[in-house]
Amino acid sequence: MAGNALVLCSTARLARSLRMELGRIQRMRGATQWQPPTILTLSQWLDDAITRAMLAGELPADYLPRQMLDNMAERLLWERAIEKNTQGDAAQALFDMAGLAQSAAEANRLLIEWNVHLAGGEQTEETRQFLRWRETFQALCRQYQTLEAARYLDRQIDAIQRGVGSLPAELHLAGFDRFSPQEKRLLEALTTRGVQVLRWPLGFDQPASAVQIACDDAEAECRAAVAWAARRLAQEPQARLAIVAPELGVLRARLLVMLDDALHPASIHPARAEMPRSYDFSLGDPLSAHSIIACALSLLRLSVRRYRIPQQDAGMLLRDVHWSAGVGEADARARLEARMRSRLSSRLQLEQLLRLARKAQLDGLGVARLVEHLEAISVATAGWPRKQSSRAWAAAFAGLLKAAGWPGERSLSSHEFQARQAWDAALNDFDMLDALLGPLDAGAALHRLSRLVQERIFQPEAEGEPRLLVMGMLEAAAAPLDAMWVLGMNDHQWPPPPRPNPLLPAEAQRRANAPNACSGVQTEFAQAIHARLMHGAAEIVFSWSHRDGERELRPSPLLSEIPQQAEMPELAATLAERLAQPSGMQWLDDHVAPPVAPGEIQRGGTGLLKAQAICPAWAYYQYRLGARALDEPVEGLDALARGNLLHMVLQAFWTDRTSADLHAMDEAALGAAIGMAVEAGIRQFVEQSDEPLPPQFAALEKLRLQRILAAWLELEKTREPFSVLECERRISLDIDGLQVNLVLDRVDELPDGRLVVLDYKTGASVSHKSWAEERIAEPQLPIYAALALCDGEVAAVCFAKVQAAEQKFIGIADSAEVLPGVCALDGARKLFPEDRFPDWAALIRHWQASITAIAAEIKAGEAAVKFRNEEDLRDCDVKPLLRLPERKLQLERHAEHE
Repeated sequence: MAGNALVLCSTARLARSLRMELGRIQRMRGATQWQPPTILTLSQWLDDAITRAMLAGELPADYLPRQMLDNMAERLLWERAIEKNTQGDAAQALFDMAGLAQSAAEANRLLIEWNVHLAGGEQTEETRQFLRWRETFQALCRQYQTLEAARYLDRQIDAIQRGVGSLPAELHLAGFDRFSPQEKRLLEALTTRGVQVLRWPLGFDQPASAVQIACDDAEAECRAAVAWAARRLAQEPQARLAIVAPELGVLRARLLVMLDDALHPASIHPARAEMPRSYDFSLGDPLSAHSIIACALSLLRLSVRRYRIPQQDAGMLLRDVHWSAGVGEADARARLEARMRSRLSSRLQLEQLLRLARKAQLDGLGVARLVEHLEAISVATAGWPRKQSSRAWAAAFAGLLKAAGWPGERSLSSHEFQARQAWDAALNDFDMLDALLGPLDAGAALHRLSRLVQERIFQPEAEGEPRLLVMGMLEAAAAPLDAMWVLGMNDHQWPPPPRPNPLLPAEAQRRANAPNACSGVQTEFAQAIHARLMHGAAEIVFSWSHRDGERELRPSPLLSEIPQQAEMPELAATLAERLAQPSGMQWLDDHVAPPVAPGEIQRGGTGLLKAQAICPAWAYYQYRLGARALDEPVEGLDALARGNLLHMVLQAFWTDRTSADLHAMDEAALGAAIGMAVEAGIRQFVEQSDEPLPPQFAALEKLRLQRILAAWLELEKTREPFSVLECERRISLDIDGLQVNLVLDRVDELPDGRLVVLDYKTGASVSHKSWAEERIAEPQLPIYAALALCDGEVAAVCFAKVQAAEQKFIGIADSAEVLPGVCALDGARKLFPEDRFPDWAALIRHWQASITAIAAEIKAGEAAVKFRNEEDLRDCDVKPLLRLPERKLQLERHAEHE
């Protein structure tokens, strides 16, 4: 290589890898000092050469604009050009401006880089529209004194053709699979000026030993490739390997998890999440996907007043360690999230979260720093003007994040620090868009910044020299590899399908052999890459899938000459699968929890006894240990809240009233009484809530409640005389030494002193069929009748089904006339057979015995996963802890062995 030789690489990543590879070779030779060759990308070298020429006076200072448009700025200018040309169009609001700008930028690049010639007769309406946009775009470029990348490169090549600048004696090209006419023009200019243009060898002279393998699906392909890499590295720790995929972006997350499971299982521990890896991906993630940056964007969305963010996002913010006291107040913030889920709507604003946090702090929850930072955010946003420049917004957003305590109280890891630096660079680039964007409101500014961060690919720098490279098809390794596995070699993916630009005539693109123009162009391109791959390693495995879901797949035609491996490849097991292997495991039949201590009050009331009767493990996990599912936020009121509100309304109506009072009211008086009860119920409900009901929603809820209550009272009028003895009575009950707290919805007294026990139900499913069983699945009314009110004579126990569509009593009575539609015991012998329940007293005794037995189980600590019907667990909050899928699998395996 000549002393002033230059190596131009197709990508910055290849240039970096090639510098490292040449340095490694020099160290292996024992060298301690050497003069490395100049290794750059094409744009890096041209920028440097033209800048030197301008400094030397060979070109005027204004030959090139001070700044070239980057991808984001170029698309932004295209959006403005399109908007100017579509003003007044009634359908403009329906246009996808970002998508149109992307297509226009690509079409413009094809015209310049690939010399796509537009003949007048073949121009479509879309093409003519695009050309009008292009005129406006170029006018805007002149206005802002800038150029897009394609025309900027054209100007640089013009300067080289004019003899400007000093050139190397030799130019080596590395990693280029094809050249556009624009790039060929540059190479011809260099050759004309005496530069020797050569290819840099990246592979072997001879093609690899290759085989193809067919796998069931993409999952099996990935597992096979990872198992292959793990096995090769175990056998040859210094081997240089690669896994290559046409759709690396789609498979990246799956491969990353599998590689960690196979090569670095210790990385599952949070403290080792950033441990050095033996593999490296050529493709990173969007910067916005990294947790510290996602936190910043979520904080900004919460702060912009026009946004109502989903509760899911607010919950993620509360769990995020990258702001405020995310570590010191983590437990308190988790409790605050649970409260938020149960008390706020599914979408919320900053002020609602701040009010909730303040109230929680007054209630003793340790969220002082959180409240402080939320208040600081509120103060910061209050001072924002309605519109300002992107430069001002960049400063405002940075100030707000600082006020919120971002990026958190703990020191940053290496990856987090690098992501923070990338965020600062993105904010600086957003600042540079000032002239193009003009004044923006906060929402528009945040939208632009979010797009910029979403499109910016970020990957932390790898430590050491990874032995396994995971690359896309367009990537090239800096040196020949020992072995390579190429995934996804199906005919629908490789060669890639044509995707001509919709704004240019398809025939014009085909004539120019432009990228994606037709299947011929794509096949030629794929063959060039295939040839590079075949010389890139000593051994190559090409794999393809038989199916994608229900769709049958075929191999790529490029594999037709490659022999197929007969034996099926080994598939890598995930870490979870390896840990679940039965070897070394011990079987324990542990279904007894610690017994209930004497005098220990159990939470849950009748819910505890119901859960124990259905499945003892449910009762233990949910009521004794306090595990429960977090509430799912809804817009308005959920079913439980609506049920509670109706309870309050019914309590308000029946306070100090009897059935005689109900019959004495005329229509007007009854309507007024219903209205007053609804108002009182809603008032009580709001007093117990963190957020008031929105006025429109409250008005609709009042109408709903009035209709339901009016319909229910019509049924109550058909009853024999009664007086309401108690509503929503709270009692503490000792059930054979088990202390539980209960709430009786309502107890009525008949003229003869007997009692009617009612439990309001607003759901669709109401049943009393389990009352005759040994394990009573709906025990609340039997508990009230047999234990809580054992000093009185109970005449009936019934659910009161109070719905807009249906109102009725469901239960059992000792005589037929007690409640309308409720059978006496003698009339319900199908459910309550006479041999077991000869009279009402026998039924009461059955309830006492059954409930006492269930209470004894709870006291003893019985916590087995046993149930009669899985459908009975539909309301269970702790289903994951019951491990029903594993239980089902064990039963299936047991049945197979029998």
